[in-house]
Amino acid sequence: MRTLRRWTLPLLSALVVGGVTIPSTGCVGPAFVSLGTAIDILPGGFVSVTVGTGRYFYHDGIFYRRYRRGYLVVPAPMGAVVPSPPPGYVTVMVERDPYAYSRGVFYTPWESRWRVVAAPPGAFVRVLPADAHGVRVSGVEYKEYAGVWYRPAIREGHRGWEVTEPPPAP
Repeated sequence: MRTLRRWTLPLLSALVVGGVTIPSTGCVGPAFVSLGTAIDILPGGFVSVTVGTGRYFYHDGIFYRRYRRGYLVVPAPMGAVVPSPPPGYVTVMVERDPYAYSRGVFYTPWESRWRVVAAPPGAFVRVLPADAHGVRVSGVEYKEYAGVWYRPAIREGHRGWEVTEPPPAP
């Protein structure tokens, strides 16, 4: 089980302002903002998002839910519709379909906004979120993040990760 980390607004603001955006990787913002991080106050400029009966808050590619007296970073809910993909997203082509990708989340255009969709099988990304966890099966290091499995791959001379089925049981 993950240990929850709680950040107060002054610390979070300082880290977000000083955060690094790495557009070439599809990972945005400070590295500490991972699933399970708890904060006291939402960042300025968040938008409220409803998916089914669930209420979420979205800011720069990160989804939050109410948690105790604050908010918890949670996986992106499938079907969530947001105004735009996060800053620093990368475009990933799967067959002829473009997807916006950032921090382990895939988005497709929907009307004049963007919708969170399931990771398309075969999608290739250069970098996974830092809190993706790995498992070695038959000498191959698979990674899992927010329920999506990846295996190492090389495309056009670049090392990265390809969306795949869960690895076989050892």
